[in-house]
Amino acid sequence: MQFYIPEWFFVALNLLILIFLLKKFLWKPVSRILEERQAKAVKTEEDAEEAATLRAEMEQLRAQMGADMEAGTLELMKDARSRAGREYDRIVAEAEKKAALILAAANVKAQQEQERMMLEVRKQIASAAVEAAGFLVRTDMDSDKNDRLVEAYLAEKDVPA
Repeated sequence: MQFYIPEWFFVALNLLILIFLLKKFLWKPVSRILEERQAKAVKTEEDAEEAATLRAEMEQLRAQMGADMEAGTLELMKDARSRAGREYDRIVAEAEKKAALILAAANVKAQQEQERMMLEVRKQIASAAVEAAGFLVRTDMDSDKNDRLVEAYLAEKDVPA
């Protein structure tokens, strides 16, 4: 094997050109891609840490909100019960007033009906008495007997003759 300088020169030149081309078209883009991936990985780690911090804060806020909501719910329920009690009392009082008015109206109506019935009974009694008197007058027109009946009635009523 012989050492041939021009051939080694071309091999060395080709090797240098190949290294230059590899560095320009392969090494720099691959390095840039690796740097971008490294930056993305670092950013992803930072985002994950920030998300974990936010999650912990959210859990704490959720627990606090749950406690606040429970206290608020209890307060709302207490207030609603109080309002419902007042409304119940108002409705009962209103119903009692209406019942009293209805009862008073019924009593007045019953009193009026009783008076009307008493008047009707008096009319019927008076009518029966007139009919009986008419019957007695028609059947017996004896003046002596009539005088005795009038005197007996007047004596019973303590009316002077």
